Amino acid sequence: MGTSRRALFAVVLLSLLVIGAMGGLVLEQQEAQQARAAEAQYVVLSWNDLGMHCYNRDFQDLAVLPPYNSLWAQVVKVGDPPEIVTSGVRVAYSFPDNTYSVGKSNFWQYDQQLFGVDLPPDVGLKGKGLSGDMDRKSDHFVAEGIPLTEFRDSDPVTPYPYQLAEVVAFDEATDEELARSTVVAPVSTEMRCDNCHYDGGVEEIATGRIETNILTLHDKGNMDEYPPGLEGALMDRRPILCAECHASNALAAPGQPGIPSLSKAMHEKHAGKVPSTIDGCYQCHPGPQTQCLRDVMSTEHNMECTDCHGGLEQVSQNPNPWLNEPRCDNEACHGSAYAQDHELYRESSEHGGLFCAACHDSPHAIAPGREANDAIKFVDMQGFYDTLQTCTVCHLTQPQSGGPHGASPQHNIPLHAGWNIISTYRQPVDPAVTTLLAGVKADMVLMKNGVGEVYWPAYDVNQIGKWEIEKGYQVYMKNPAILSVTGNQVDPAQTPIALAAGWNMVAYLRASEMPVSDSLASISGELYLVKNADGQVYWPEFGINDIGNMQTGQGYKMYMNSAAVLTYPDN
Repeated sequence: MGTSRRALFAVVLLSLLVIGAMGGLVLEQQEAQQARAAEAQYVVLSWNDLGMHCYNRDFQDLAVLPPYNSLWAQVVKVGDPPEIVTSGVRVAYSFPDNTYSVGKSNFWQYDQQLFGVDLPPDVGLKGKGLSGDMDRKSDHFVAEGIPLTEFRDSDPVTPYPYQLAEVVAFDEATDEELARSTVVAPVSTEMRCDNCHYDGGVEEIATGRIETNILTLHDKGNMDEYPPGLEGALMDRRPILCAECHASNALAAPGQPGIPSLSKAMHEKHAGKVPSTIDGCYQCHPGPQTQCLRDVMSTEHNMECTDCHGGLEQVSQNPNPWLNEPRCDNEACHGSAYAQDHELYRESSEHGGLFCAACHDSPHAIAPGREANDAIKFVDMQGFYDTLQTCTVCHLTQPQSGGPHGASPQHNIPLHAGWNIISTYRQPVDPAVTTLLAGVKADMVLMKNGVGEVYWPAYDVNQIGKWEIEKGYQVYMKNPAILSVTGNQVDPAQTPIALAAGWNMVAYLRASEMPVSDSLASISGELYLVKNADGQVYWPEFGINDIGNMQTGQGYKMYMNSAAVLTYPDN
């Protein structure tokens, strides 16, 4: 062994001693994750039908809405192509930290008076409890009317609006668990009527409770217009269900002839008194603390309620509230490429029959949003929080054709804080690094190529110019992010990579992982050493292999004894 080779051996061996334990742990974690992925034959996609379900905190005087939550799910058999299945499987739901509601809400004391039914404890208006099986439909499963409250068992006095449900798919014959998902069921009582209707707040009415202040005000202004059979003061026949007179599509309640819907009455009455801003909306819709609008439109595009729904006066003119809502395919929004096949986003489907919400999540919670709980299911499925866009969650292998909405296929590369070495197997539509990295620019510090050229946005330095598909790049991040590369997939077997003697920073061009020895078979005679971003090595001369499989999205440093041409095996 020559002097330079012995020096290199010493440097790398010292590095191995420093990172050995960490590298072994990382490798074990990667192997475990790969084994789980290989065994996964099913995936369950689950979501809540609305971005927020609200209910009254106290039912002794009036009710706008009862405790009533809903979960939807689709079970997908992983394959090429994937298959949505409903036969041979059952889907169950539960709330591990919210197993009872009686005592957290007094709804069951007044259910007979309000809804004409005497419900068993912890059972909702549709017969569902806080755990059980979802109902099978033609292409999905649903549990409707779950009587969930905003209080966890572990802390039954502190509101927690983003409750977590476990949704689990089982083999119906063997009861074997097939897949599971942790899903947000949003729920809140934060309707801030108290901001205005406190004692003496409106027309000097003071009864001691917010709800009775409201009923007294209603009697004062409307009692001579109450319909037949419902005459007399509301205060004298409490509790009052608002929907007994005012139609509510949320409750499928037709209301009384000649009386405006609850939505029209509320928005029209408060127009001009409450501002048509997000703060105004949070006077009634949950709420200053809950902030139910938490989706990507609000967090990344600064959109508010009125951008889609309009102001209070406009909402009051909606002829069919809850069933006539803003559409994604509106030309002012996403347009026809995102066409809904139903009037409502929450009931629309695309891409092989998947509901839109299966990949994008619930209205007002479109991914990626603000709440950590909303992120859990996405991170579990694809490793990062964003719209479900990792094709191999459902597809057995990476599809070669375009994705939903006519979109070009994407390669999503997770970037962690600190140094990364990255590459992609897709030829970027626009290879300019300023364009390609625009989505992660705010979280990025520096990008370097293998010859030391940099892209340094903060100082407007760009020596790299364009992304070259055969190269790997080092990227230093302040914060974690996802780099999305849109473009056609390259054919690794038809994309030779020229390597110089010495160090090279090289792309991995296959669309799936492969053992490093097989991946680099074409240069086995000239290759000396391979390192990844974690400091793990493949050192064939000494039989050392900490890398295991080469991974999509990663780049690698390769030391060559002499120049050679690397050609990866076909996908």
